[in-house]
Amino acid sequence: MAIIGNSSLWQDTFPDYLIPDILDLILSAWQVFSKPKIDDHEVPITKRFRVTLIQQRDLVRLPVRIDREIPEDDLESGIEKGRIDLLFTSVETCREDVYFSFECKRLNVISKDGKRESLAGDYAKKGMMRYVTSKYASGLICGGMIGYIMNGDSKTAIKAVDSQVKKLCKELRVSPPSGLCQSSLIPNHPQIKETTHILPRQFVIHHVFLPL
Repeated sequence: MAIIGNSSLWQDTFPDYLIPDILDLILSAWQVFSKPKIDDHEVPITKRFRVTLIQQRDLVRLPVRIDREIPEDDLESGIEKGRIDLLFTSVETCREDVYFSFECKRLNVISKDGKRESLAGDYAKKGMMRYVTSKYASGLICGGMIGYIMNGDSKTAIKAVDSQVKKLCKELRVSPPSGLCQSSLIPNHPQIKETTHILPRQFVIHHVFLPL
């Protein structure tokens, strides 16, 4: 049967050439973003950050749409599996199930009484695990995590996440002793890491750590 139009509109994976540009966009937008208060939560931070991302996207003319809190439904049962914090779709793609997403979590949170909570465990178990269990990005080969480092201490936050990934390598389906690895897309950048997960397919999570 003949395919009418551009067959690339129906490709099964998000265009990989856009991913380094998206990672760069996250970093550059954070540089000009009006930083949140140390006790702000993920949703209001991401809500405001999306506005800055759209402004920066338009400056560099990146051909993506940026949405937030997008429901991810099971395509068989119709039951909502969750809501994706940040979702990038290519303007070249017509499919709702082909996207690049970010799950956003806070790290190194400072409580009102001055105590610090790492929350690296939540980052791994309640963030990364959404990809491992195919709650998000089912059938895709990559996704993203954003860590808002609330006390600005990137070194401590990244080290804590790395420790959790190694500790939970079996559950996260990461080949031990691997933790956070250098980004293959933007090598040697201190704020960007990646992990590779052995699911029914190989799945890569790109981690972006953003300090206040």
